[in-house]
Amino acid sequence: MKPPHFLLFVPLLLGACAATPALPEGRPIGEPIAPREVVAFSVVDTDPPAYFDRVVLVEARVAAVCQSSGCWMQVADRGATAMVRWETGCGGKYAFPHDLAGKRVLIQGSFYPRTLSEDEVAHLEVESGGALEVRREGYEFNASGILILD
Repeated sequence: MKPPHFLLFVPLLLGACAATPALPEGRPIGEPIAPREVVAFSVVDTDPPAYFDRVVLVEARVAAVCQSSGCWMQVADRGATAMVRWETGCGGKYAFPHDLAGKRVLIQGSFYPRTLSEDEVAHLEVESGGALEVRREGYEFNASGILILD
């Protein structure tokens, strides 16, 4: 007796489920993070336009955080840095914890090109509570959720 045809697909379905990466343990903030392949921020920095306009999950270390309202953070990985802002904006639904500097995070969101004015750079430096190196030309990360790993 032959097995029903749908039973032939069960191993394929189970294999597809097993291939979905699991998220590590951590403290989430923001929207739920969908499990997907994690990309190191240093990899993204080698070709940022390849990551524009798509949702990615990036791992990096936090270098600085807005000490005023937690509306931005700067991340670093192997010499590359980028600003991260909440997609809901400053004073929006979420805030980055003020004590996040030095911790590893997973960031869910998208990259987009951004040019900062001298006034914006000065404002970020004041909000950081210390020295902050900000690129005027480049890109930023628009976060919908983060997972604090340590």
